[in-house]
Amino acid sequence: MFKKIAIAAAVFGIWQSAWGGNTTPAPILVSAQVNKNCAVSAAPTNPAGITYDPVSGNVATDATFSATVTFNCTKNSTGVTVAVDNGGHFNAGLRRLSDGQATPTFLNYNLYQPTAVGAGATCTTTDFSSGAYAVAQANFTSSTAAVVVKVCGNIPQGQEAIPGTYTDTVNLQVNF
Repeated sequence: MFKKIAIAAAVFGIWQSAWGGNTTPAPILVSAQVNKNCAVSAAPTNPAGITYDPVSGNVATDATFSATVTFNCTKNSTGVTVAVDNGGHFNAGLRRLSDGQATPTFLNYNLYQPTAVGAGATCTTTDFSSGAYAVAQANFTSSTAAVVVKVCGNIPQGQEAIPGTYTDTVNLQVNF
């Protein structure tokens, strides 16, 4: 009987030191890198309902329009800008809408930066081609809070045009 107790005590001692005895902590470092990121969350709206009337309505008055782009950036992002290119029919320093015909007719147009962030922002006369529109860090209070930038535009008065639908594609870029 004494042998059985001695063997049981010896096995228990080995088990205790191997499994339940002293421990040494082994920390695991967990880390994550959060990079500055922006993503367009709602595609730019296409200005609808623009009518250009070269006979009476727009002889002395520009046709105006606006569109918006909605995007999200990482909280407290800095250095965020919105830029637009000159479009597919740019020529001689002018953005142009084309009627798409084999020998196209064009309408010149302009795109302007807003005074502030938001769909209700006032339009300026600062052309988007003069540089990217800077969006302040204060606008990025949350990665889930969308920021809206208004793109303003006009088709200048007094242009000759034939009836038809005139279009151009301008690429908008959010830089961060």
